[in-house]
Amino acid sequence: MSRLAIVLVLLAGAAAAQSGPGLDCAKAAAAIERAVCSKPELLAADRRMAVAYAALLGKLAGAARDHLAADQARWLVNRDKACVGEPAEVEDCLDGRYRDRSARLEWLGDGPYPFISDQAIVRAGKVRGIPYVIDANYPQFDATTPDFAAVNRQLASTTSEAADRVLPGPDADNAGGNYSGPAWTYEQAYTLHRPGPNAISVYIRFDSYEGGAHGTVGVSGFLVDLRTGRAIGPEAVFAPTAPWLLELTRIVSADITAPNLSELLKEARRYVFLEDRLELSFNPYEGGPYTVEIPYDRLRPLLRTDGPVPR
Repeated sequence: MSRLAIVLVLLAGAAAAQSGPGLDCAKAAAAIERAVCSKPELLAADRRMAVAYAALLGKLAGAARDHLAADQARWLVNRDKACVGEPAEVEDCLDGRYRDRSARLEWLGDGPYPFISDQAIVRAGKVRGIPYVIDANYPQFDATTPDFAAVNRQLASTTSEAADRVLPGPDADNAGGNYSGPAWTYEQAYTLHRPGPNAISVYIRFDSYEGGAHGTVGVSGFLVDLRTGRAIGPEAVFAPTAPWLLELTRIVSADITAPNLSELLKEARRYVFLEDRLELSFNPYEGGPYTVEIPYDRLRPLLRTDGPVPR
């Protein structure tokens, strides 16, 4: 058994047994615990997360309870790996991580437990004197049926490829070995949504800096059909005989002026299907706001009757 696996087993047992309100600051020993206890806002965030975790754990039994405990243990390990550096950096990291984790635990408790775990790529170092930091989270679908293997490979590989792009290459300007600029970074977080009983939507947010004057901030969507275990695009949501592409182009053209708008709207990553609306994402160079929101009430006639988003 690997060292990480042993740590996860031990922490999972402690996480499963936890019933208190969170950290006991009188016993805080690790640097990360002291950082949390030093800020009332972070301590409150830790307690909110602990309450959400305990509430969900209390609803579960058997394999689901074990899965959640292992996932919480993994989250704690990745929190400790990612939240390092100057005090302000640690505080920002903890604030974002606690906020995302609490929301996810509350979401996991709203409906049947979906056996989705939180995975992360956390790395830092230097290449040719240029520092880089990678802190990228993505979900993994762990249910045994249907087969989610292809979905998990796609989520993992897409995240890994994006993270690898911030590793400075041989042509990166390192100021002759005296680089003093900001670290190259890739940060990724996600939220989960249920647009219907048969689907889960992954809403991915990323922030990347690969040198130069500006970084890149963006969002993307990933819709999973729980009946098949496959990632699906808008053609699986809208009725095949409905003029959905034409109608979406008409709606979005009020805000987006891109000449190739109908082609852009064929890209599945732009579609984020939330509980009450569709969000379509565009970058600043495509002629409009970052997202266009369309309530489902405007789209009902276009949806499949047996699709992942109910009519």
